[in-house]
Amino acid sequence: MKKKLRYSILCLIILCGLFSSCVNSIDDLYDQYNENFAQKSLLEQYLSQQQTKEDQAKQESVLTPNDEGFDEEDLLYEEYFVYDDGTLNLAAPYDCYDYKWIVRDPSDGYSEVKILKFWDKCGYDTREFIIYLPTSGLVGGKTYQLTLSLRNRDGKVFSDSCGLVVYDHYNYVVLEEDKLSEL
Repeated sequence: MKKKLRYSILCLIILCGLFSSCVNSIDDLYDQYNENFAQKSLLEQYLSQQQTKEDQAKQESVLTPNDEGFDEEDLLYEEYFVYDDGTLNLAAPYDCYDYKWIVRDPSDGYSEVKILKFWDKCGYDTREFIIYLPTSGLVGGKTYQLTLSLRNRDGKVFSDSCGLVVYDHYNYVVLEEDKLSEL
């Protein structure tokens, strides 16, 4: 009799446990599963809204030389950093008639540096300034002055200069490895 009572109580406990654990219906399980994806899509929507707001702000703040309030000092950043075995790609604003890119060497009395072209369509008088540094004539470990001059539809000339810092890639990597070995 004691054995029957023990088995009955054990079965009762197991059945109560099973019934209490299955409180959720199949629909509840589907809803809980789909909530995970709904939360991700809300996050994705929020991020895409933030990105479109940033894009709109950038588009509104970019002025061309033909726009009122254009500042010629916004043509180039203050400095550009590039390794001596890399490529530099810059582009001037659209809607201008004349473009001129000049690289000068401050350590040589700001003399103009003759840049070898990256490809035939790229030169000093095009909108794009594309150079492959290993064949450009620029030396690593130096800072150059890059000047962009352009003329808009009304004939006004705009000019901006920046620093072009050329790193010696091999020496830079060796120095970094030396610093890491000291740690």
